[in-house]
Amino acid sequence: MSATVTDSRTPKPLTNRDRDRLEAIAKGTYTPPPKAKFELENDALFGGLSGLKLPIAEFRVTPGLTLASTYAHVMAPFVMAFARPERPTAPHPGPWASLAGCGFDITAEVRLEAGCAPLGFDRLNTLWFVAALLRLRLAEPVQMSVLADRPLSVVSTAVEVSNLLPVELDRTRPLTAPAKQAGEDDLAWISQHIMAADRLMTQPVFNRAFQTLDRAVAIENPGAGIVIAWAAIETLLRPGPQRITERVSRGLAAYLHPPGPDRDRAFGEIVKSYEARGGIAHAGAQPEAKQFQTAFRLARAAMGTAIELGELPNIELLLERWRTRA
Repeated sequence: MSATVTDSRTPKPLTNRDRDRLEAIAKGTYTPPPKAKFELENDALFGGLSGLKLPIAEFRVTPGLTLASTYAHVMAPFVMAFARPERPTAPHPGPWASLAGCGFDITAEVRLEAGCAPLGFDRLNTLWFVAALLRLRLAEPVQMSVLADRPLSVVSTAVEVSNLLPVELDRTRPLTAPAKQAGEDDLAWISQHIMAADRLMTQPVFNRAFQTLDRAVAIENPGAGIVIAWAAIETLLRPGPQRITERVSRGLAAYLHPPGPDRDRAFGEIVKSYEARGGIAHAGAQPEAKQFQTAFRLARAAMGTAIELGELPNIELLLERWRTRA
């Protein structure tokens, strides 16, 4: 099934009512109709996602919670006017000059049915958690840009009464991994593990680690990003105050790999990444792009493993596995 969403609507001719409305807007005398009644804790919610293209038109994550393809464009232009308006409610008279701005496409939405609360979060943060799991799984700069009270595909038929609320509107988010498209296996992973991840979020250690990593993806400074990605790993593993480099590196290698050459190679990479983190934090070293992506790859792998296992890692058991080659 194709995920392509097209708009086949044709422009409609202006009615007398449209002309009257536009004239009133120009004069500053227009009073828009009231917004539709909207209750976050009861009504259906629609979170517009940018940075994500679904491989299928619709996917049910869990009962009442769905991902669907859509299209909208968020525009944030900077425009200058050079004369005061005739009254405060009127637009500035022309000419206007366009400055630099930003914009991005919304290509998917996460939908939560009315009255549905499938996770332990409040209903708005249920949508956030789906977006956060997509960020974790895909390593893509996915963000829930807009919250709406109806599908974005029908907002244009009732623009003035629709409720549209800004949520995540970062202008730029750095790539923490090579770009990739979401596959059906990625959606299946989220559907399979979302309940286990939800249960883990009730544990303060995992909650702190998960949110630390999720917030780190919006940090544009590579050095700060590496330090925070490693902070998420340390929070998850809890290596203790002594011999931290040794304990965290061996523990993480044992957590992510079975015994053998792959684990040995991973250990060397982990040590280098942790040492790079130390150089940034304590000596102001300038990180390489590869170091930035490696730190995030390791943090995502650790977080994903905890979710798949449904429990927090035990550093002492991991170090014993390292010692015995188990």
